[in-house]
Amino acid sequence: MSLKKTYPIFISRTFITLFILNDKEIMKVNVNHPSFISFLDNVSNNILSNISIDNYFSLSHEKKMEVLYMVFKLMKKSISIRATLTDLEMRSFVSVLWKKNEELENYEFAAILNDIANNFDAVNDSIKPIKRQIRTIKTDKNKDELNY
Repeated sequence: MSLKKTYPIFISRTFITLFILNDKEIMKVNVNHPSFISFLDNVSNNILSNISIDNYFSLSHEKKMEVLYMVFKLMKKSISIRATLTDLEMRSFVSVLWKKNEELENYEFAAILNDIANNFDAVNDSIKPIKRQIRTIKTDKNKDELNY
């Protein structure tokens, strides 16, 4: 079984570890380290201070997708201050943040993060900017010379 096909996170009840797959090696991050826990708290507090997640469970599917979009956008903005993560690393980070909020009994926010993890590709694709195709204007040099 190849390492690239495995899911990048190992979660146990006693110890949570984040594995970040790199081209050369697997980097193991201890998510129980105080600096990483404070980073998770800062990201969670930043998101929760900017949006209200009350009554998330009673929202329609379209409204839930809008909330997922905003939470993911705020999360990427919060993370970009300290690190640049690939899509695979971001997926792992969402899972770790989800488990930490479950441990803190912040169930509505944990449910949002779970929905982001389940719909990661759709939410992530909506965040990425659309690359515009560059158009080149073709002019006929012979025609320009004839006009003068």
